[in-house]
Amino acid sequence: MTLSTAVGWNQLEEDWLRILDLEPAGCYGVEEDGRIVASATAFTYGRELAWIGMVLTLPEYRGRGFARQMMESTIAYCDARGVATIKLDATDLGRPVYEKFGFVEEYVVERWKGTLPGAEKRDFTRDWALDRIAFGADRHKLLERTGFSRGGRLASYAGPVVCRTVEEAREQILHGGASGTVFWDLPLVNEPAVDLAKELGFAPVRRLWRMRRGAAIEEKPEFVFALAGFEFG
Repeated sequence: MTLSTAVGWNQLEEDWLRILDLEPAGCYGVEEDGRIVASATAFTYGRELAWIGMVLTLPEYRGRGFARQMMESTIAYCDARGVATIKLDATDLGRPVYEKFGFVEEYVVERWKGTLPGAEKRDFTRDWALDRIAFGADRHKLLERTGFSRGGRLASYAGPVVCRTVEEAREQILHGGASGTVFWDLPLVNEPAVDLAKELGFAPVRRLWRMRRGAAIEEKPEFVFALAGFEFG
């Protein structure tokens, strides 16, 4: 929490614990002066895909090569498990580091911020087959733990949302449980998602670059109306 709070990220303690619980062997840290000063996590979706996230270094410890060390550890973890493709969402600061490890840009993802009313929360049934097609891998183990929204340190988080129509997506965003100040991460290649975010009064506040190492996977981002989070894809 010290790491993510220091850089203004939205994670709660339960977000860190979720990763540590679901894939403890993929979580890495650097300890200096009796505390954790850098981190990275690798989350695997079978052997098809892995996601690297939570690549963080306390500002006062930057420039010591810790990010490179964390990347080497997480990539080695994925390679040892025979994962074909590794992805991540890169900030401007991290992008040059990832390029040195062979990551290439795929498309832009953005965080949008807005306000949602406290509408009645509904129990939606997730279309697992569509989610598999849209994301490119099976996300059961993660999405069964996240639902359609979650809390955050700075704002509620809307997503993940995968739908065939804007109408379905609107319902899941409005009635998925997020309310008040809300973050909504989406791929810019899904123009209807961008239009929906604008319609609901959201505006972009942060841009990241979706990158991959390995072969391109078969996915349909035009069905992805809200991401699971930059640490999960």
